[in-house]
Amino acid sequence: MWKRNRISLIFPSYNEEENIVEAIKDFSLPEIDEIIVVDNNSTDKTEEKVLNTSAKLIAEKQQGYGFAIRKGLKKATGYYLIICEPDGTFVGKDVYKLLAYADDYDFVVGTRTNKQMIGEYANMNNFMRWGNMGVGKLLSFLFKGSPLTDVGCTFRLINRTALNKIQKSFKCGGPEFSPEMIILVFREGIRTIEIPIHYRARIGTSKITGKRWKAIKLGMSMIGLILRMRFSLR
Repeated sequence: MWKRNRISLIFPSYNEEENIVEAIKDFSLPEIDEIIVVDNNSTDKTEEKVLNTSAKLIAEKQQGYGFAIRKGLKKATGYYLIICEPDGTFVGKDVYKLLAYADDYDFVVGTRTNKQMIGEYANMNNFMRWGNMGVGKLLSFLFKGSPLTDVGCTFRLINRTALNKIQKSFKCGGPEFSPEMIILVFREGIRTIEIPIHYRARIGTSKITGKRWKAIKLGMSMIGLILRMRFSLR
């Protein structure tokens, strides 16, 4: 609990057997009341490994990062809802950074673009870093929101009050869910801040940005979503 409020942490999971147990251990902090792993049609031993931990396992049959997160948010019981990924890129102790701002802000989102916080071999070279920063500044400018440098960071906290204002408007089922959530937060005037978090090398292969052409494709897809939502073409 944090200030007498329950905390739920949500891990979307697709073939994460290599690190899922270690991620659950790393994020099993005294303040975390429940860890929910949303299995998104894994074909490896993810399910088996999760069942041998204290985490709660639920399934989402619609394939996609956004669908998995949306399912986890629906099933979570906490007031503070933390979204993360169990691939080894994020650090459990950074939960305390998000919580430190939870009294003053309803939505706290991480950024992976701070050079001092990028670990060796992390998938954040200059191309990725400047690309993320550019998309973040575009979104901030178009929606007159808080300064952003990384709309694709999947480590974030939102409280239940803020979630209730935007949850019914979710439409994205893929990785574009990340900027969609931020846009909906900005539209509602929800208090937001971005903070630097550690970013490490991924364990296993990324299904989304493992290769440059995939990262470019995702970036263009996010820009397209931002423009459509800004100019009501969605």
